Amino acid sequence: MSESTIQAVQDRLNRKEISCVQLVQEKIDALHSSTKNANNAILTESALKKAAEFDEKIANGEKLSGLEGIPFGVKDVYLLKGTISTASSNILKNYKSPYTATSIQKLIDAGAIPVAKENCDQFGHGSTNENSVFGATKNAHDNNKVAGGSSGGSAVNVATENTIFSIGGDTGGS
Repeated sequence: MSESTIQAVQDRLNRKEISCVQLVQEKIDALHSSTKNANNAILTESALKKAAEFDEKIANGEKLSGLEGIPFGVKDVYLLKGTISTASSNILKNYKSPYTATSIQKLIDAGAIPVAKENCDQFGHGSTNENSVFGATKNAHDNNKVAGGSSGGSAVNVATENTIFSIGGDTGGS
C-alpha cells in the first residue's frame, strides 16, 4: 500500500524539507495564479499565521501528526467563522460567518489549515458548477468542459494540486 499524499506532505514537514509557511505560501500563490475560477476567497493571513505556529512546533522538536500543517480548501457553502461565506450567491455576498461548521471545525481541530473558500453552484444546487454568481469554474484539464458537480471549485483545486484536499458536498445527487 502506498503512502497517502497527506502523510507524504506531513513527513516532508517533519523532516524539515519544507517549512509549513513555505508549503502554505506555495498553495496560496498557486490559488492566486489559477485561471480556473475555483476560489471565491483566499485566506492568506489566517493560513500563514497558523502555518507559522506549526513551524514553531517543529522547531521545538515536536512532530506533526493527524492533519497538522496540511492546507485544505472549503466549499463556500460551509461556514468558517470570520470569513465571508457566500454560498456563491449574490444574496450572501457580504455575509460574515459568526461560527464555523462542525465538519470544518473538526478538521481545524485536527490541525488542517483552511486556505480557500471554493466556488460552487449557488447554495450547492446544481451539477456543473456553472450556476455561481462568481461565474463558472473551469475544468481542471480542459477549459471547454465543466468542472462537474456542485463542488467544482473543490474538485479543481485538488486536481490541480492547489490544495492537498478540499471539502465539497453532494446536495442534489451530483
